Amino acid sequence: MAEAALKTDLIVPITGRLLTVPDGPIFNLQRADEADYEIGEFRAWAGYKNLGSDAATNGLAHFQHVISFAGTDQAGRTGVHAHFAHAHIVIPTSGRGVFSYDGITTEAVPGAVIVQHGGTIHDQFDYSYAPASDAQTRATPQSIEPPASGAPQRSFSFLELFVPLRFANVEIVPPKQVTEEDQRAAWDHPYHAPGARYFLQSADDADAAYRPVAGQPDMEARDCETWTATGGLVAMWIVRPASGTTQVGAPQAQPVALSVAGEVGGVEIFYMINGSAKVRRADGKGVDLQTGDTLTCSQGAVGAPFDASPGMRLIRLFIAARAQALRERTPDEIARLEALGPAIITRREVRPAGDTRPVNYLHDGEAR
Repeated sequence: MAEAALKTDLIVPITGRLLTVPDGPIFNLQRADEADYEIGEFRAWAGYKNLGSDAATNGLAHFQHVISFAGTDQAGRTGVHAHFAHAHIVIPTSGRGVFSYDGITTEAVPGAVIVQHGGTIHDQFDYSYAPASDAQTRATPQSIEPPASGAPQRSFSFLELFVPLRFANVEIVPPKQVTEEDQRAAWDHPYHAPGARYFLQSADDADAAYRPVAGQPDMEARDCETWTATGGLVAMWIVRPASGTTQVGAPQAQPVALSVAGEVGGVEIFYMINGSAKVRRADGKGVDLQTGDTLTCSQGAVGAPFDASPGMRLIRLFIAARAQALRERTPDEIARLEALGPAIITRREVRPAGDTRPVNYLHDGEAR
């Protein structure tokens, strides 16, 4: 009875507005040079570049690029914390970051796609930094391919998608107080995003293979398998020109559809990470997408990419219409939740050496 009462006292319900998108079709093209990095917007050593999706979707989604302007030796770790969003995806684009996710040490490097899960307790305790001028750091090349052996060190950077824009950031252990046991601990609390789970797809995973795009033989795509992990909220693909290396009849030759069956009325985000291509609007007008451009639009507002440059890499995100039935937290709710801090934790267990149980295993409702 006492434990049930404690959990009830810790619950801060979500009563804010529905995540309703603007009336009429959404079409917002933000060019690479139309935004810049704001240093210290969240972490003092990091730069944050807003890619325009929050304004286009009325706060339904926040898409940004983050890069380190200092190294761990200068700035320190993040501390043990969580972001209580409905969905959270991290896409490393340069350098190397090392996280503890619910007690499991995880390397984040280009080629990986991470569903961090709304509620996964984590700590970023190491991240690379290549000493450079402010301008050079801002111009760090981005990639979603694993770096070649002997490649120069880069500052750690990543793309990050949140649903919604506004959410609570809850600190569990401050940066300077994190112990070895804290870093190895698994955590439980009552704020896990329903139906979602932690998930990491590495570039060398079998399921990360590129396959021909259905109905478009000149393109191939990698299904990043974020749909199930986000509880059916966000799907993600990486699209590139056909390489001609898949063999007819092989499992990896089975076409991949750049859509989710039965899903209509959602929002799409296109981010050109390398190279260029064109897409065509419903009115027939062509739109050029260049490196660093972000297009946020209603589902189906543009057709498939064409006239792609040889090195094109296009990230395509789909946010389901059901996200518009979710709510965001009010400022008061966010403040109350962040003030609770470590009080939200209902169970903590230090992982023994060799523990391979999954992230969030303490959470009984975790999807497997």
